[in-house]
Amino acid sequence: VAAGVLAVVSLTMGTLPFVSLLARRAAQNVEMKVSGEPLPTELPPADHARRVIVVGHGRVGQLVCDLLDKHEISYLAADRDAARVERWRKLGRPIYFGDASNPLFLQRCGIDEATGVIVTIDTAAVDDVVRAVRARRPDVMIVARAHDAQHARHLYTLAVTDTVPETIEASLQLAESSLVGLGVPMGLVIASIHERREQVRNELQAAAGGTASMTEQIRRGRRDKIAKS
Repeated sequence: VAAGVLAVVSLTMGTLPFVSLLARRAAQNVEMKVSGEPLPTELPPADHARRVIVVGHGRVGQLVCDLLDKHEISYLAADRDAARVERWRKLGRPIYFGDASNPLFLQRCGIDEATGVIVTIDTAAVDDVVRAVRARRPDVMIVARAHDAQHARHLYTLAVTDTVPETIEASLQLAESSLVGLGVPMGLVIASIHERREQVRNELQAAAGGTASMTEQIRRGRRDKIAKS
């Protein structure tokens, strides 16, 4: 996948990320001094390796990283909680302290070579992260966490590749457990849940003016390949 290039329009515009970085760092330093915790100093490796960037390492981000580890997919995690970063680094996780909505930090994380970006944070900052990533990499896969259907539609307008609405996923999991408990064969339950999930995603993306979700496009591609073979 070709790396995107962030255009520098003028010297003034080019200095804005640096001003933003200084402002954020100043605020972060104040917060850290008040809490008495040291500011993590480890920087992401400047090795230009192709890896996934996981933004946020709370409950959801930790699970995502666990599964990436299981499937031996190279990744780098970023989080703004200094204590969390220090704790997980001691456990060997490739996690770094920083603001993923900042273009300079994204570059240091290897956004130009990234194979994908998974945004797991549950704050309003998810929009800023998506915009920053898209500004630098119009081509890279972005999968983002959403609060609900409305938030998911909004994220699709920001050109995420796919989004996962928490309220819808909770409903699907509830339905899955109920169907299994009522005696419906597991295979049929899984198939119907997956079908419903893709239907909802495609409806959300269509409402935002987009096309079928990445997952559905991949599935269609596989079906076409099988049909031609």
